[in-house]
Amino acid sequence: MVEGPIPLEQLLIANGTKEFYGHNKAFGTIGSFMAIISIMSSSLLILFVTHSKHGLSTTYHRIVFGMSIADILFSLSLATFNAINPSDVDYFVWNAHGNQASCSAQGFVGTFGAHSGLLYSCSLNLYYLAVVRYQKKDYYIRNRIEPFLHGIPLGYALIFAITRLVRQKFNNGGGQSCTFGVYNPPHCIGYEDGEIREG
Repeated sequence: MVEGPIPLEQLLIANGTKEFYGHNKAFGTIGSFMAIISIMSSSLLILFVTHSKHGLSTTYHRIVFGMSIADILFSLSLATFNAINPSDVDYFVWNAHGNQASCSAQGFVGTFGAHSGLLYSCSLNLYYLAVVRYQKKDYYIRNRIEPFLHGIPLGYALIFAITRLVRQKFNNGGGQSCTFGVYNPPHCIGYEDGEIREG
């Protein structure tokens, strides 16, 4: 005997989706507090670098400065206590009060910060490779290598984030932030089969 579609609330509770997708208040709160701690730590690192004896005059300090800015951008996208997430998914994401535009902005900033931060980490490794292994002088590194150590992380991250933004790929995948994922919230389950859920 075929019954009608299962009401959405029962479906979410039955398969554990409600807890899995971050409706848990503790998950959103702890993640945001961790992001705030990361912002404060990176801000202190920037303060130490800019107020040091050499300031931003060394390649190493400029790379660390870029890494810290990237971390702040990524952490800012996570430090929202889920409030930027679209309100149409508030039944499975705690504290969602935003819209698709705020989700896209969060996704853009987070993606740019995450990708540039990872690539700045690679830049720092390449810097140490040039200094320690190949014993390159600061003048050579500053003029020949450093433009790539900044240009590649910033250029790649910017192009990647803009491409995702233009193609409207920033959606809430059910977690704390809007990332590039398929928009397939639980209220769309069965939609392709012609089912219409209550709620």
